Amino acid sequence: MGGIFEPFLDHHAKESQPPSVVLPSEFLAGRTEQGTRINLPLIVEPTMPELLPSDEQLQMMIDHKQTTLTVKQQRSLTSYVLEQIQQNKTVDGQELLRLADQKTAELAALANIILRSSKIGAPIALELYRGAMDAGDDRGAFSYANMIYRGYRGTPKNEELGIKLMSQLAQKGHPYAQMNLAAILMRTRSDQVEAALKLYQLAAKAGLHNAYAELGRMYRLGYGVHQDHAKAIHYFEQGSRAGNAQCNFMLGVYYSSGLGTQEKEPDQTKAFKYFQKAAMKGMPEAQYNVGLRFLKGHGVEPNSFNAAEFFRMAALQGFQLAQANLAGMYAEGRGVKKDLDEARQWLSKAAASGGAIGKDAEKRLAELNKDNSASKSPCVIM
Repeated sequence: MGGIFEPFLDHHAKESQPPSVVLPSEFLAGRTEQGTRINLPLIVEPTMPELLPSDEQLQMMIDHKQTTLTVKQQRSLTSYVLEQIQQNKTVDGQELLRLADQKTAELAALANIILRSSKIGAPIALELYRGAMDAGDDRGAFSYANMIYRGYRGTPKNEELGIKLMSQLAQKGHPYAQMNLAAILMRTRSDQVEAALKLYQLAAKAGLHNAYAELGRMYRLGYGVHQDHAKAIHYFEQGSRAGNAQCNFMLGVYYSSGLGTQEKEPDQTKAFKYFQKAAMKGMPEAQYNVGLRFLKGHGVEPNSFNAAEFFRMAALQGFQLAQANLAGMYAEGRGVKKDLDEARQWLSKAAASGGAIGKDAEKRLAELNKDNSASKSPCVIM
């Protein structure tokens, strides 16, 4: 239902915006409206590979049910929209539907494919989403609203219209629109916190369990509301029951400290249980925490082999602390067979990420290179 666009969950992250609005025809020609070149290839023919992948890849997308449009239909639709934009003509929604055999939802599906495949296809996708929206497709409307609200990839930006469209979808019960509208209200309207809370609750009940994580985060940090750890735990527990990784992780954090819990004391056994649930969903922070608890015996019987395995899971996802600790275990042969080459590789990866941990990894790597026995490089657990 959300398509290629997901809810705005990170209120602290600044969305990257182009310095000015780029009109579709100018965007495709590689020029801004001020006439300055931008780093995009010039499109001369309607079916350039910059817009769509190869026929084989398009067929694979059909096989994986990303669309039911034939390869020929995908190319015909893309060519038609491109020609209209290049000639500064209006894209006819009825013609789009004709080319798509009246399959309204397939217009949005093709737009998703173009956005994923092309760095310069945003104007084409925008018109396809618009066509789907005008024909009554909510997925197309949601994606169109997102693109114009953000000015996505240089397309014309219109926050007011984007909010209006998302509000209409939210009223119809579209959970992704409810999530996005709630996030917008929290960022821009301090007097609309109650409305945002209601929207998050509606989205959560509709099955978007990230909404529980967002509600819990708000009460945990006191973001727009009075800080209330009991309420935060309540929402995290609801998300946990739905299998949300972030909610399970945050419950692990709460139980490891005892803050806000009924017992008021740390419960490492419960903390381990929740961290493990989040880890099995692939969350690297949780995998690291599970590894650390296996190593130290916090809430679970110590097991160096399991510790190394969970560190490895997180390290493979680029989690710096896990990389540094896994290197230490290889250096000592703790939970794994001693392997100084492996230790060096993981220390190099940790060092590449920089920061205090990276500097420590550089120091330990230098010590390993000086002393192959690693006697001067103990397993450092952070």
